[in-house]
Amino acid sequence: MTSQQNYRYFTTPIYYASGDLHAGHFYTTAIANVIGRHYRHRGMNVKVLTGMDEHGEKIEEAAKKNGQTPQAFVDDLAAKWKKQFADMELGYDIFMRTSSPEHASNVQAILQKCYNNGDIYFGEHAGHYCVGCESFLTASQMDENKNCLDHKRPTELRVEKNYFFRTTKYRDAVIDLLKSGKLTTNPRYINELVAIAQGMEGDLSISRPKSRTTWGIELPFDKEHVTYVWFDALPNYITGIGGISEAAQSPYWNNCVHILGKEITRFHAIFWPAMLMSLQLPLPKLMIHGWLLSDSFKMSKSLGNAARLESFGYDAYTNAVLRMLNPSEDFEITVKTVVERYNADLANGIGNLLARTLGMIEKYFAKTIPTFSREHCGESEKAIRELAAALPGKVCAAMDEFRTADALNSIWSLISITDKYISDQKPWVLAKDETAAGKAKLGNVLAHAIGSLRIVGLLAAAFFPTKMTDLLNSLGEDAENMTQAISRAENFQNIRSGHTFTDIPKLYMRLELPAEDAASNAASNAAPQTKQPKPQTEKNSLAKAGPEAIKIEAKAAKPQTDNNKPEGIITIDDFAKIDLRVATVLLAEHVPGSDKLLHLKVSVGDIGIKEIFAGIRQWVNPEDIANRKVVVVANLQPRKMKFGTSEGMLLATDTLEGGVSPIVLADNLKEGSRLS
Repeated sequence: MTSQQNYRYFTTPIYYASGDLHAGHFYTTAIANVIGRHYRHRGMNVKVLTGMDEHGEKIEEAAKKNGQTPQAFVDDLAAKWKKQFADMELGYDIFMRTSSPEHASNVQAILQKCYNNGDIYFGEHAGHYCVGCESFLTASQMDENKNCLDHKRPTELRVEKNYFFRTTKYRDAVIDLLKSGKLTTNPRYINELVAIAQGMEGDLSISRPKSRTTWGIELPFDKEHVTYVWFDALPNYITGIGGISEAAQSPYWNNCVHILGKEITRFHAIFWPAMLMSLQLPLPKLMIHGWLLSDSFKMSKSLGNAARLESFGYDAYTNAVLRMLNPSEDFEITVKTVVERYNADLANGIGNLLARTLGMIEKYFAKTIPTFSREHCGESEKAIRELAAALPGKVCAAMDEFRTADALNSIWSLISITDKYISDQKPWVLAKDETAAGKAKLGNVLAHAIGSLRIVGLLAAAFFPTKMTDLLNSLGEDAENMTQAISRAENFQNIRSGHTFTDIPKLYMRLELPAEDAASNAASNAAPQTKQPKPQTEKNSLAKAGPEAIKIEAKAAKPQTDNNKPEGIITIDDFAKIDLRVATVLLAEHVPGSDKLLHLKVSVGDIGIKEIFAGIRQWVNPEDIANRKVVVVANLQPRKMKFGTSEGMLLATDTLEGGVSPIVLADNLKEGSRLS
């Protein structure tokens, strides 16, 4: 790797200074934090920027209503935001504020250079303006009533005389860049952005007369105008590393990635590249993420639908939003989802594995980590070692493409196989053999569990730094210097045998759903299922499987027929009633008191998390399907059982060996997508 390639600069948008931060802001910032830490753990030099967009009419008006000057208003908000970020354990190297003198100087230098290049001119523009977007909208960005599609509010017809940047001069070059994948590689966004650029009307308005607002950066070539919005906000990324002279030679700027939500892609993927081409500076890459949805709408302050997802802390929040889907997709998320995923992935996953492993070492080896025993290594140990050996490469490949969910699920696959390994090896039984060979075999099993925990701790530290530090410290690892964490994870054998721990850290205690959310969820489950199909009759083999599982038989059971259909044939309308969905198994466990059932918690994308009791215990170990993608019937009427309520069916089929297996899907399938 060359010295230039050893640098990374990740930026979030600077968020508009109009109120408290919410889950949507934390989403972008969490992505930047996690990706930034990951690259630091690969030994790279990394900077992460976030901050505040502080200028504009709206902020001037908000300050006036609050009885403050604009500067005092944003100063108070900056202190509040920094505390909110600290409370959420979200860090940054640069906290940009557009009201800072350094930023004003940089923006004026950028304006002057673009003006000298002939790319800024004085003119007039008429169009439909959205106050929320702070920009003129094209026809494709409004509904038939001229309402902004993003903010669900009417636009204003404005005629303005101010300064404009010649965006159209660079339009064809920007379109070529988009089509080539040099700005973003996501085909979905490339196609949308190319269409927007091709339909772009006029140039970008970049100033406002001081008679309208004085709260902005004065134009260096016209003292009666201040720069406005995007020519103020976008250059913050350059200010953050020292200004345009520094950006021209900075290895950080040459390896810059803007992390942003899809609602502001046209500014970053069309206007910003045009500005940078005018400045003759290298172009950053864009990592565009989808929206967190609440009731099918983007979470936002203006819509008043921002859920309090962050109230459960950084780990619970990050685990939910970065594990459910890779960031390019929209997804529905609720408080219930955050709590259930925390319990399944963190409390019952890594937390439980650490507690049970260290608990057995405390009991059988007096809190001292045992050693590996080559003579007791067989196929089970080989499977763990091979999976662990492949993990650093898989995680790095996923993170290079910002596939955080794939990275996390790959790491958690080691937890699943290690859980199964412990269940299969039964250390509590091995401990009964007090011979030297028996002790060595027991030690080897627990050493392999420690090896897995160590790998998980090193790789997952980018996601959960505080708790993984606790885990690594308990194993005797150096958790302070993590600059080579990824390369350390390549050596499974390198555990601290002989290290004696003092306490077993309680990584994650189970969370309970807050009373108001539990009540809301109960009311939702109790509501009439008006859209559910009628329950199947006992004559149908699918009904016989009940909520436990659907077993696909070689010979289908005979459905009821009418006079117009041959026996055994269903119509397309009959099939359409069955809602088959891709789901991720969050939790799989034996049901106490039942020799047939597994208790499953599955995440079905926007539908949420469902509990299913599946009659497959005889053939399937819980560890075999944990974190795997399966097929479920999502619209089956819930059925109360002795052990709880089953809210769906798991699809399973016969194996060649005479057993039963759930239908397991490829990991890259989208959770919640419908099968048809």
